[in-house]
Amino acid sequence: MKHQQAVFLQEMGITHWQVRKPTLFKTEEMLKQLNLSVCKLLVVCTEADKSHELMPAILNAFNINVDSVVYCSLAQFESQQGTLPHLIWSTIGEIETSVTHQLLHSPSLATLAVNGNAKKVLWKQFCAYQQ
Repeated sequence: MKHQQAVFLQEMGITHWQVRKPTLFKTEEMLKQLNLSVCKLLVVCTEADKSHELMPAILNAFNINVDSVVYCSLAQFESQQGTLPHLIWSTIGEIETSVTHQLLHSPSLATLAVNGNAKKVLWKQFCAYQQ
């Protein structure tokens, strides 16, 4: 279930079901809920983007501490329940979220590393968030 759908159902008073035997569902183990209590930035990306050499440089440019960043896959993001941080960055394309969140989009970091215009677009999105 997507986060947007879960929030909509929660607002209607419908609770999300809980798995009693998670060992029967292998995907449930991979999609555990993320700890977003100290998260300033949620990055929806691939493993390659997470470990790319450009990632720390971008976080440094955004003046965001590495300890306040949480990385997740698209499947984890869509299954996430609860409150999301205000700043979400997707390197895998368009994702759905509520209007209360600032959503930054960019191509993968491999593409971003060689495309100056894409870097400018990402920087402009982040600067618009700061205002």
